[in-house]
Formats: sequence, structure tokens, C-alpha cells
Amino acid sequence: MKRTELALAYFPDSSPRAAVRRLRAWIHGCPELHVRLNAGSKKFDGRQHLTIREVKLIEQYLGTPGE
Repeated sequence: MKRTELALAYFPDSSPRAAVRRLRAWIHGCPELHVRLNAGSKKFDGRQHLTIREVKLIEQYLGTPGE
């Protein structure tokens, strides 16, 4: 899944760029989530495509989009 798609699911009334910035701020505001996302071999920040594991982690910490 693209990072933009997930961000827009969380912030549907935002522009794609603003949605990604807001999602990034939420992730950075949750240090444990940020650490877990960056624990893999590839740095999470800066990548455009998210793995299923990353999406599930984000939903676990931030809730399902639209709830």
C-alpha cells in the first residue's frame, strides 16, 4: 500500500501532501510505534510503499482509519 493511500484514509479531507505530513506527525508522536516501524532492515521514513506488517502496526497504535 502506498503511504499516501493510508494517509488519505486517516485524513480524507486533506490534500495528499497534507495527509502524509499529518500521518507522519502522528507516527512520530508515538515513539514506540516509530521505533517498531524503523526496526526492519529498511528505514521506514522516506519510503513510499508500506508492507502489510507496517500497515497493521500503524492501525494497532493509531486505530483503523475512519473509526
